[in-house]
Amino acid sequence: MKNILNYTLTPILCAAMVILAVVAFAKQQEIDTLQHKLALAEQTAEARKGMVEEARLIQKAMLSHPVRTVTVTAYNPTTDQCDADPLIAASMRKVRQGTIAVSRDLFDQGWVFGRKVRIEGLGIFEINDLMNKRFSQRIDIFMWDEDQARQFGKRNIKAALLEI
Repeated sequence: MKNILNYTLTPILCAAMVILAVVAFAKQQEIDTLQHKLALAEQTAEARKGMVEEARLIQKAMLSHPVRTVTVTAYNPTTDQCDADPLIAASMRKVRQGTIAVSRDLFDQGWVFGRKVRIEGLGIFEINDLMNKRFSQRIDIFMWDEDQARQFGKRNIKAALLEI
């Protein structure tokens, strides 16, 4: 009788163990899927928060300093485009990616060293340099690569001085 019970219960217990293992695996997959969805939702929320902050900055800039259309070009650290020391900007800081030079008329209107400028479609830049006196209503974006600067060309783009 004992053998009959062992032969009967053993397959039932094994089947129950297999079913429990399958259920546990399915639940773990469901947990993994939910954790992935949560991570995506958190990333989306963070991206939206950044967009809202940028929109707030743009709105603030538009209220305090009207957006203006300027000529935007690009320049490289060469003596024919700069002065004798092309690696030092007019602000006496080293040139670097993410900075711009502004024409002197803009500089005289408060577009001074260290201020941030949002250029439509290109991002936010810091004023670090001045352009030659012959230019007006103009911004020059610093680029290390001369071919990239030539490819950028000359564009009329909206720009706003930011209050940050």
